[in-house]
Amino acid sequence: MGQRINFRKLLTKVGLLSILMTFGQCATSQKIDKTAPIELNSPYFQDWVSGVKGGGAGFMVYLPVDPASNVTLENAYFKGKAVKLKRKQNESVYVGRYTDPITVKKEIVMSSDQKEEYNNKVPEIEEKIPFELKEGECIIAYSKNGQEGYFKIDKLPKKELKAYPMQPRQ
Repeated sequence: MGQRINFRKLLTKVGLLSILMTFGQCATSQKIDKTAPIELNSPYFQDWVSGVKGGGAGFMVYLPVDPASNVTLENAYFKGKAVKLKRKQNESVYVGRYTDPITVKKEIVMSSDQKEEYNNKVPEIEEKIPFELKEGECIIAYSKNGQEGYFKIDKLPKKELKAYPMQPRQ
């Protein structure tokens, strides 16, 4: 009888271990390349603030690249946020813009008539990024020849704050 209990304990431990290994592989599936597949020419980030109350604030990531590169940059993970990257037209630089949702004024209709409140937008919930980043670290998601990957910038330099003044009415 004593061996039967030990066999059950062993079977339970093996089952738990296999479950943990399965979930552990999902958490570490984001393999980060040791070297970047593209040459970045002085990347940086810059905080920005709107000159209009409720106009927003956030940061922008700038990634100047070699114009002849066959690598497409998709997303930047920086300051705990995921930022979609877009290549500027007629320029060899990718730009990602993050706007802090707390800093943007939202128009909310408050009425006793539910139909009038129907167009109110549901608040967006930001997803947690799949990386643990230290201060200044930035991970870039890219695609090259149909293959996706990630590489890391150890210290993304900061440029001076950019304020966008209020535009005069025309």
